[in-house]
Amino acid sequence: MTRTRRLAKWILSWVVWLASPGCKEWAEGLAREAAVIDSDWSALRWSLGSTRVLLDRREAPLTSLDDVPAATQKLVDLVRGGTGLWLIIMQGPLYLLKFFSAKSNSERVGCVLVVLASIIAGIFYLIERRRLKVPWYDEIYDDSVACAHLYIAQLKHCDRLWIVGSTFLCLEFGTILTFLPRCTVPAILIGFMSPLCLLVPVAMLQKRQNNLRRIEEINALLAERDGVHSL
Repeated sequence: MTRTRRLAKWILSWVVWLASPGCKEWAEGLAREAAVIDSDWSALRWSLGSTRVLLDRREAPLTSLDDVPAATQKLVDLVRGGTGLWLIIMQGPLYLLKFFSAKSNSERVGCVLVVLASIIAGIFYLIERRRLKVPWYDEIYDDSVACAHLYIAQLKHCDRLWIVGSTFLCLEFGTILTFLPRCTVPAILIGFMSPLCLLVPVAMLQKRQNNLRRIEEINALLAERDGVHSL
């Protein structure tokens, strides 16, 4: 086996290992197709192209309604846990104190942005905690159909996660302003913040697409169950 072929095989093995649960079969299929390619360089190009699988983050497919309660509980626990919002919330008091010792306008603006992000994250976290506390009780996980409807409702509600992405950007933007000299701020913001500003909308869009795909999957399971019960 040539070095080129070994490199292609190594890349594909990493793609299969790093692929999200919902894309494992896709990655494994690409690896099997590469094995029948005669040209080593063509196999290498194929392996490099297969890395696009890593950009698609999907959960493992639901094979029956029995899989729904565990997936629902995982999603609800994730939202209840704050989805990383505590990282932003804890920065607020620190940067509020830093504001009073700021030595430049850019540093003051950065502190204000971080505090603002902390306040928004805190309000969003409290709203989500309150929303999930009353309607959803633990016994619902014993009823797969009711749990499926809860899962669909929660997935539709996840569209509001753009607020989380916005607060992370606000935190990043403010942090850079507070730690960098004024003369280097424009160049760094253009070089560092621009990719982040592009990645957040892309990530939110992919999350929305995955949620819609998940809703269709659950609706298909419910329709299949209703069809079985009507026979």
